[in-house]
Amino acid sequence: MKRIRWRKVHRWAGLFLLGFILFYSLTGLLLNHRKSFDYFQTRHETVSEIEIQQQDVLNEVVDKYKQQIGRDDDPTVIRLKKGGIIEFLYGSHGRTTYVIDSMKGVMTRIDKKDQQPWHLLNSLHKSYKVSIGWVWLTDCIAVLIIVLALSGLAVFRYTWLDVLLLVFGGLVMVVGALLA
Repeated sequence: MKRIRWRKVHRWAGLFLLGFILFYSLTGLLLNHRKSFDYFQTRHETVSEIEIQQQDVLNEVVDKYKQQIGRDDDPTVIRLKKGGIIEFLYGSHGRTTYVIDSMKGVMTRIDKKDQQPWHLLNSLHKSYKVSIGWVWLTDCIAVLIIVLALSGLAVFRYTWLDVLLLVFGGLVMVVGALLA
C-alpha cells in the first residue's frame, strides 16, 4: 500500500516538475557555452568622422571628446591603447563604448544590446570561472536529465490528472520565466 502511494507521489511530482527540469537543463547547456554565442548580445557600430588630435594633453583630449560624445558624466572606464586609440566605456560592461582613433580622426560608437530571452538566462545560471572538466560534466548531466525526463513521458499511461499536472506545471514554469 505504501509503495503504491510513493509511486503516485513520485509520478505526480515528476510530471509537475518536468517543465522546470527540461528548462533548467537546456538553459544550463546554453550558458555553459555562452562565449560561443557572443554572450547573447548583438553589436551595432556607428562610425563618424572626428577632429584629429595629438596625444599630448590627455585631460584636454578627454574633456573635448566628452563634449563631442555629448555626455557630461565620466565614463566608467577609459582605455588608452596603442596608436592613439582611446576607448570610453559607459554603463555596465561598456554597454555603450566610444572608440576614438585620434590619429585617423575617426570615432566609432558601439551599442551593446542584450539578446532576449537568452541574456535573461544569466539571472538563472550564475557561473564563475570553472575548469573545462566541470563544464563538460554538467553538460553530460544536463543531457542525461533531459533524456531521463523525456523517456519517462513515453513510459507512463496518462490519466486526466497526469495531463492536468503537466499543463499546470508548464504554466507555472512559463509564469516564473516571465517574472525572472
